[in-house]
Amino acid sequence: MSKVRVNLANPQELLEIPGLDPQQANAIIRFRVEHGPILDATQLGRVLGGITLSEAVRDRLDFDPAAGTAPEAPGS
Repeated sequence: MSKVRVNLANPQELLEIPGLDPQQANAIIRFRVEHGPILDATQLGRVLGGITLSEAVRDRLDFDPAAGTAPEAPGS
């Protein structure tokens, strides 16, 4: 099972996160545009409206910005 690279994924790729809907994917994109990379699952939960992500969902996520950040991120 591949991980979703939260800080690099496009909206379609973000929909591979279990339970994520298109509005939430767009919220992630908006956050990245305005604030830069999402640091961890806790911050992602806040971006998605204060939800707590299950361990199964957390296991599917990669927050590593080492390969660069999304093109729309500030400073890129």
